[in-house]
Amino acid sequence: MKRLLAVFIVILFTLSSAVTFANTDTLVNIAVNGNLIYFTNTPFIRNGVTYVDAKALCDKLSLSYVSYTPHDSIVISSARASLCLSPLAEYATVSDLSGSNDAEFIFRKMTAPAFYEGNTLYVAARDIASVFGYSLSYNSATATVYFGYAPEIISAETSQRISELSYYFQNQTEFNLPSFGSGYCWTCSYAMLITNATGKRITPNDVAAVNMSKGANGNYCYHSDIVRTFGVKFVSALSETSPYYAGRDGVSGGTYINNPAKDDNVVRAALREALTLHPEGVLVRYAAFPHTMVAVASEGEIILFNDPAPSKSNAYSGTGRYQGVPFSKTCVGAKGFKLSDITFIQAID
Repeated sequence: MKRLLAVFIVILFTLSSAVTFANTDTLVNIAVNGNLIYFTNTPFIRNGVTYVDAKALCDKLSLSYVSYTPHDSIVISSARASLCLSPLAEYATVSDLSGSNDAEFIFRKMTAPAFYEGNTLYVAARDIASVFGYSLSYNSATATVYFGYAPEIISAETSQRISELSYYFQNQTEFNLPSFGSGYCWTCSYAMLITNATGKRITPNDVAAVNMSKGANGNYCYHSDIVRTFGVKFVSALSETSPYYAGRDGVSGGTYINNPAKDDNVVRAALREALTLHPEGVLVRYAAFPHTMVAVASEGEIILFNDPAPSKSNAYSGTGRYQGVPFSKTCVGAKGFKLSDITFIQAID
């Protein structure tokens, strides 16, 4: 409360000139996490700055919006941060509400001053995005400003092909895996890949049975026994003459990617090559975060994955969320990992 009161009473220097809309303004769309949203007052770009109805945007982003008329100030807040601004002011104050910063507030130079047009307060979209943790991007072809990730455009042909590949997820009701499938990502991924490669329906339960026959839990991974049981074998995911090839792992049969600089673009190129050689998909493994999923398609710079992550953490479900999704929408990407964090990829034949 002390911090908030300190923010509220900060006097921000303001100007007194009136502002009117210019004929050169460019009207734009706004999308939040890939979804277009509607505004009664259309957002626009002026002099390179995107302005949006502050109150309406806060509603779309689930942010608190409070106007303090006596102080001529607006306070916009989430659970972790608070932005206090005044119309036409060059500076605002930002408070950290997470408890990780001892400072009551810091002064912040605005991208552009907020202003009223009638009863509507317009604020620079970048100021809201940067304070509350959203990325911001602009697609000039569609005149769309994106808060969070921009949707990747996937052709109907690619979407159709992905829909024809097998997709299993850890808490899928049909398989009733123990503990809602916790730890069964590798089991589900092997089942997807072997089904795609052989044309025979191999389920996560089938793969789990191999592990259990060796005396381990179903979510363990006896790599060689699994592929041998279902009549397939490990092969290199990349050509051994490829600049991206960095050798094979003797236990998992995985192929390492030559990427000493940890460059996401190198991994994209390697996965595109792997998917050309293995259109049934390749397993993708992250040792730093113990999760496995299947890369199933590429389109341009976009790599698409069937991620077996559960759609719910505490219940079984008949519907999965991660079929044919770009990396940004996988559970690994959502946790802050990058493509370049991949440990190895596995291919079968």
